[in-house]
Order: sequence, then C-alpha cells, then structure tokens
Amino acid sequence: MTVVSVGELQRAWHAVQDGRFRPGARELPAGGTARQRACTSEAHPSWEPRSPVLSVLGCHGSAGATTVAVAVATVLGQPVRVVETGPDGSSGLAGFATAELGATGTGWVRGRRDQVILDRLQDGYASPDQVPVPDPDPAEGLSLNVLDPGWGLGAVALSAGGWVRSTVMDARALILVTTATVPGLRRLERDLHDLGPVQRRLAVAVHGPGRRRWPREVAYCVGPRTDALLEEASVHVPHDPGLAVRGLDTCPLPYGVLGAIRSITQLLGLDNAATHYQKGNT
Repeated sequence: MTVVSVGELQRAWHAVQDGRFRPGARELPAGGTARQRACTSEAHPSWEPRSPVLSVLGCHGSAGATTVAVAVATVLGQPVRVVETGPDGSSGLAGFATAELGATGTGWVRGRRDQVILDRLQDGYASPDQVPVPDPDPAEGLSLNVLDPGWGLGAVALSAGGWVRSTVMDARALILVTTATVPGLRRLERDLHDLGPVQRRLAVAVHGPGRRRWPREVAYCVGPRTDALLEEASVHVPHDPGLAVRGLDTCPLPYGVLGAIRSITQLLGLDNAATHYQKGNT
C-alpha cells in the first residue's frame, strides 16, 4: 500500500477547491487566482442576446434569488424573460408559470406568466460550464433578460468557462441576494470580494427585517464591503410566511415583496432597462 504524505493530501485538496479535478475541465496552470486560471480554458459558446441582461445571484442556497428574479420581471410590466440555470431538482420556476409551453428542443423548457417568459433547464448539469446556451430572444419586443444562475458565485467563478460564467463575471448589472443572518452576510462579503473592483451597477436584496432590527450578532458580522453596499444600494425583502412554505406558485407575489423589488428596480434604473444595460455600459 502506498503511503500518501500530508503535503500531498493538502495539494490534492487545494486542487479540488480550485476546480482542477472537475470532470471535463482542463488542467489549470499554476499561479494566479482561480478566476484567472479559469480564463485559460478552451473556448466555450457565448450568450449574446439582443436584449440586455440583469444577473440575480444568490449568495447561498435558498437565499431567495429566484423570487427576486421573477419579482423584477413582474414589477417592470414589460415583456421580460427569466432564464434559470440551476442544478437538477432545484428549479423555482416550475410552479410559477400559468401556462406551460413545453420543451424547446434545445435543452430548455418554456413557460409563461402574463408578459414574463420563463425558461428553465430540461435536464440537470453537473457544472455551470455544461449548461446549453439559451434560445434566441423571443420576437415580441423583449426589454430585458433576467439571469438566475442557481449556482453560487464560487461554482460559477471556478467553472472551466462557458456563457454562465462570462455573463455573471462580466455583468454590468447585478443583484446579490442574501438573508439577514450571520452566514448570509458573511457569504455576501465573500462574494463582493470575489467579484472584485470591476465597475458595475450593483444592488443587494436582503431577505429579513430592516437593518435596525437585526440581532446584535448579525449586525456585528457586517464586513467593510457589505457595509458600504448596505448604505448605498440595498433593500430588505420582508419575510412572507405563505411564500416561505409554498415557494413560488401561481398565487400572486406578496405585496410587500413586490414593493421591495420595485425599490431595487428604481435603484438600478431598470424602468429604462434597454438603455442602461447594454454590454459595455458603465
């Protein structure tokens, strides 16, 4: 039996954390950050829709990102598409549509609710870089695409490449969604660090009570990046017991949730989405 040293085990662990042993991924070169090494992977297809894209990213599981994504699409009152790319079995869109239009033949299943088009994956995928490119924008004057990756930023940033990674990491408009808990705010701080100083329009939706009502241990765990964002571009999304139990379904979204998300659309200037978020705008 071969004896493995502690040092070898540590190196193997760091390699797994950096994504170098992910199935289908190339061996990443040493040196630089994980994000920089991921950029050296083979070319992947890109997503270049005609309409601008807003990314809504949950900082942790069950943060409520899909709720925020469909609420944004709802309050705009314009033709909007929500594209969800989460792992198999995690879809939050399945019960939200009032009309199921069926599989598109390209790996996606389409539904609809009023003016909102809802695209979710037909099958699950092991990593974000395997997700097929969304279908072209529908012809009916789509004003905005809302991307709900369904993967944490760590999984997206460390993926071998692909359109999900490039859309999130290069986003000019991004909503981060978290909860008013110690783990939720710590993960928000980590994600702000990982996103880096790229110039983008950024807002945070915090599910839970307003900041003045946070428990002491929650208030004390706020990091410097989070503190600045909470002061400048944050909205608290009130807890709704019915939504918490049922999840998204065909019932109307709660008034309190819609009111909070309307504040986020105003913060980001989404009422004029088509003129604010073309790729490359700052």
